Amino acid sequence: MIKLKKLLLEQKTKEEILLDFLREKIKNTKFEGKTFVAGGYVRDMVMGKKSKDIDITVALPNGGIEFATWITKQTGTYKENSNPVIFPSFGTAKFNLPGVKHMGVDIGDIDIECVMTRKEQYKDNSRKPEVDFGTPYEDVERRDLTINSLLYDISNQRILDLTGKGLSDIKNKVIRTPIDSNIIFKEDPLRMLRTIRFSVRYGWKLSDDMIKSLTKNSDMLKNISMERIQDEFNKIILSDSPSQGIKILIETDLMKYIIPEYYKLVGLKQNDYHEWDAFEHSLKVLENSPKRLEVRLAALLHDIGKINTVSNDDGKIHFYGHEFESAKMSKEILTRMKYPNSVINKVIKLVTNHMRTKYMGDDISKATDKALRKFMNEMGDDIEDLLDLIHADNISHGSPGWKHNMENQVDNIRKKLKQLGNFAGKLKMPIDGNKIINMLNIKPNKEIGIILSKFKEMFFENPDKINNMSDEEIEQLIKKIYSSIKK
Repeated sequence: MIKLKKLLLEQKTKEEILLDFLREKIKNTKFEGKTFVAGGYVRDMVMGKKSKDIDITVALPNGGIEFATWITKQTGTYKENSNPVIFPSFGTAKFNLPGVKHMGVDIGDIDIECVMTRKEQYKDNSRKPEVDFGTPYEDVERRDLTINSLLYDISNQRILDLTGKGLSDIKNKVIRTPIDSNIIFKEDPLRMLRTIRFSVRYGWKLSDDMIKSLTKNSDMLKNISMERIQDEFNKIILSDSPSQGIKILIETDLMKYIIPEYYKLVGLKQNDYHEWDAFEHSLKVLENSPKRLEVRLAALLHDIGKINTVSNDDGKIHFYGHEFESAKMSKEILTRMKYPNSVINKVIKLVTNHMRTKYMGDDISKATDKALRKFMNEMGDDIEDLLDLIHADNISHGSPGWKHNMENQVDNIRKKLKQLGNFAGKLKMPIDGNKIINMLNIKPNKEIGIILSKFKEMFFENPDKINNMSDEEIEQLIKKIYSSIKK
């Protein structure tokens, strides 16, 4: 019997054990039968997925704050102003139960958000609603999607589908709103992006009516802060079907309020090296890139500069220098979207260099050891991300087997870089500008950069030779270079 109990316990997640604990605590209190888990946790429960999001709603006036305060005091974890953290204007509280164990399991590190069941009313052009106590039904009918409107009754251990749509929509893979989508989107336009995000997250198609509603209300997205838009946009492009998300954003006109420049890629014909137009190619690159934010952003924007660099002066289509124009436009777009400088700078670096290996060919026979060492050194810690971007670009020129897809290039580059050693991009020269100044006993001037550049060429040609030189030999080499440029 003890072994069976232990087995059953091991099969439960920590979150399920927490709910068992809460069930025992609220028994014979005013919270019994009034306390529900809402939203994502219940949706994932129905779909057979594990979830760590514990959002509790309490069907009592000010129930969220009262419950959070009560449970932390009951467990001895209450700390004034810090546990729970209370947001009175929304009737919301956040708390955890540090040090609390149930059935031998530590449940103290689970963050819980708690709120009363509520009805909300939004003023025009504002995401901040006026909040009042409401019934559980009023609470769920104002949620963004039916699949997020389910409740789990903690006391009775049952799922409540008060809209009558949530369970069937999960079964039938339907994305829709609990009530008229025009009302839902007007109350909070960010829900339009959440709708698309869940559609691409699960691969569920949106109905024609939902597409029409998104299009009709798209201009309301301009009332949402770019920081909030960016957060949802990131989740869309980091999904398993990012290209589908971009297509929906374009189709519904929502992209006008995110990256309006992107519309100009649609139908932009490319040269003979490409099977698709610039838009379809960019989406293929996005789809073929790994789920890392900077790489996905770079994939999305790597050819955006083609809209400004297209030429056809000799009967053939060209995009001379498009990588540099793409980097410039990426900076403008990502700055406008309020991305942090660290993300922007990395994306610029990736986009600028995405054409760097094209000349090498699929077998990289045209790449010298010196060029590869220089490439490795200049890319540093970003080399893996750049190679992933280049590979996604290479294999997206056309369908599998397309004659201009260099499907083996990046694999060959990686193999060669490993042979050259120091693959992590840490090839470090033994001197810098300051050392050159000290060796020559001169003041800083433009000649220092020339000397350093010439020394770099020697270093990348044969780093082992340079690294095996003594300090005196390096100094003599620097003085020799200096003498040569003074002549």
